[in-house]
Amino acid sequence: MRDLRGLRRTLTAAALAALVLGGCSEKQEANDTLPTAAPETTESLPPVGPAEFPVPDEARTKDAAGAEAFLKYWIDLINRQRSIPDGAPLRDLGPECQNCQRIAQNYDEAAAAGTRYQGGAVSIDDAAKPTLADSEVTISFLASQAAVQRLDSSGAPIDAGQPSATGLSSGISLRWSDNERSWLVESFDLG
Repeated sequence: MRDLRGLRRTLTAAALAALVLGGCSEKQEANDTLPTAAPETTESLPPVGPAEFPVPDEARTKDAAGAEAFLKYWIDLINRQRSIPDGAPLRDLGPECQNCQRIAQNYDEAAAAGTRYQGGAVSIDDAAKPTLADSEVTISFLASQAAVQRLDSSGAPIDAGQPSATGLSSGISLRWSDNERSWLVESFDLG
């Protein structure tokens, strides 16, 4: 009889073990998502440029690539502001640039007189590698400009305008602003 008691104990222990372990082996649905780390917080850049056409992040790095991106943005900004016309963003990004101030004034005078520009888009044909020295950079580039004409409020030409031009030997000097965390235009020459 002693052998039967041992057998009963063994069977009872096996049944209990199966019951306990069976509860652990229930089928579980796999998680659809992987655990994620909290996103890194990066300090956002203060806004620079017009709210609807801000200086892009890639143009706000203090290196040659950032300066090249800023030059492209600057040309796009000049083209954009000519079509509005509004010189304020050019003054804001080129506070020490005399030619920038002149272009901005022309745009503002056109707006005040109720006139507008037709054409005149500037494009960069080729650019030299930026010359970077501390917080300043100079970029020489060749540009083209489409024919441009001023029109009155009815759309009639005010003057003969200017013909298109290609191969314009041009340049821009930029200074890094720690406050704006962006490049600012020191000088700009087109042709």
